[in-house]
Amino acid sequence: MPGRAGRSVSLCLVSQRSCAQLAAWGTAWLQGQVSFDDVLDAVSAGRRSLAQSGFADGETHPVGSALTDWRRSGATSLRLALPVPGDVRGLAGTAEFRDLALGNGQAVFGPEFGLTCALSPRTASSARRSLCWHRGQATEQQPDYLSIADAEHDLAEAIRETASLLARRDAPSWLTDVAPALSNARRAGERLELPASHPPRAVRVIAQAERMSAVLALVDADPTGEVTLAGMAERGQALMPLRVAVRRALLAGYNATVEVGAN
Repeated sequence: MPGRAGRSVSLCLVSQRSCAQLAAWGTAWLQGQVSFDDVLDAVSAGRRSLAQSGFADGETHPVGSALTDWRRSGATSLRLALPVPGDVRGLAGTAEFRDLALGNGQAVFGPEFGLTCALSPRTASSARRSLCWHRGQATEQQPDYLSIADAEHDLAEAIRETASLLARRDAPSWLTDVAPALSNARRAGERLELPASHPPRAVRVIAQAERMSAVLALVDADPTGEVTLAGMAERGQALMPLRVAVRRALLAGYNATVEVGAN
């Protein structure tokens, strides 16, 4: 049975990409490429998983319950959705579940239902936060297809165009102030955890998208504290095409096995 492509998981992957991990690893399990425990390990990354809503009472691991139910329904793959306000393509299910998935920014779907999750609220006594999973019926699947080739091309174009735009606006001045942190952010693509069976081109696209995602998160945090509100608005407008391309690349990359199976 194929092994892992890597085991190091960043906080970003745990808190924001848990559904992406489930889509990739769950699909690999459904196709006989990895073990059941491999999926649970990759998704949880050492965090306790709590069932919040939509699960039967007494389940010890919500993801494990969902996986077995998907297999019983005849699923051969799972599909990731990364909804944001203004673009909820790929979401399915009740209005309540859609709203929850939109708030979490992630969901994963198989036949009949989907899951979404988020980190539990931070408390003074909690040394390590748990992953809270929610399940909702979703029979009206709405796939959002994007090929790896198109996603890779669009991401490369967005990176090039954004760099050119920032250079024209003399924006690199504030990037210079956070150069060390940017260097670390660009290494986010080295901390992927994906099944060895995941398509290599998809892995490369995900790695590039994760690097850009980490850079965008750093820019949003404004570690220098010197950007004005007007400057933040201008920056946001300049970076929007790159944000869209990054999200679309992540979707295409994590859903690549689904697309291969559909062809």
